[in-house]
Amino acid sequence: MTVQDIPVLIVLGAEMHKESRYAELDFDPEKLRRLGTNMLDQPDEWLCLVAERNSEVIGFCVGYVAPHFFGNELTSGDLAIYVTPEHRKGMVGVRLIKSYDAWCSDKGVSEPLLGVSAGITPDRIGRLYERLGYTEKYTIYKKPNCNL
Repeated sequence: MTVQDIPVLIVLGAEMHKESRYAELDFDPEKLRRLGTNMLDQPDEWLCLVAERNSEVIGFCVGYVAPHFFGNELTSGDLAIYVTPEHRKGMVGVRLIKSYDAWCSDKGVSEPLLGVSAGITPDRIGRLYERLGYTEKYTIYKKPNCNL
């Protein structure tokens, strides 16, 4: 990813947002622009990949690496992995995940983590992750409309 990719990634981020379980939340393109710039300024902590076909961005992967909060061993996770609907039946997602895995390995992460939190075809994504060697490990619960 380069700074020049940020505007198109914001457009893809808007598509992902509309398609995801986050659609009920607000969407702030300016915040995403700042986030993209900050991530590019911290390459030791952030992985920012784009997938292109015929010079068109058709997907992306944003991952991070950081020490566990309770110690110094490194952990990782994805902020977002997205492939446009018309390109999901190919190998784009697999290539993005394998690049993420390689990056995590280079950083010294022993157990990379990936989420299925956006809710876009979660069963299909789970099967893909399992084919790539991942196992289900955590569960997240959400409390909607919580007015404390």
